[in-house]
Amino acid sequence: MLSEASILELGSPRQLQLLENLRTHCPAFVPALLVSSRAELWGEEGAGPPEAFFDEVERMLHDAVEASSREPAALIGLARFMSVVRDSPRDAEALYREASTRALELLEESWAGLIEALGEQEKTDEAARIAENARGVFPQSKQISEACELAKLGR
Repeated sequence: MLSEASILELGSPRQLQLLENLRTHCPAFVPALLVSSRAELWGEEGAGPPEAFFDEVERMLHDAVEASSREPAALIGLARFMSVVRDSPRDAEALYREASTRALELLEESWAGLIEALGEQEKTDEAARIAENARGVFPQSKQISEACELAKLGR
């Protein structure tokens, strides 16, 4: 359902219907919650009061943050909403900071794993290029240093 909804025009009645059905069957499916929040904002608002409409979109975003264990993408979605719709840059700043921190942790782990995997395949030139980038961003990273040792890369 998400694949079908994703190719439809953002906020179209058919897309909104598919996403609502998906949320009903899978209320903690983060990708659907994130797409739904954007689609709802782009679709025509319901007949109810605007504040109730925005509260529902915000609830979806908070659900996405919780269901994802505070993944960067969900945090960014909520941060954008807080900044643009709620005009709350202070709340948005905190969410963006958390997303940045979590994304960097993920990047560090990913680069360490990639360096190790490349080293295991004796792709040392590529491992060395990745290691150089990783050390530039994470100069004190024990994880990157250990990965380089495992890949048999010199400093």
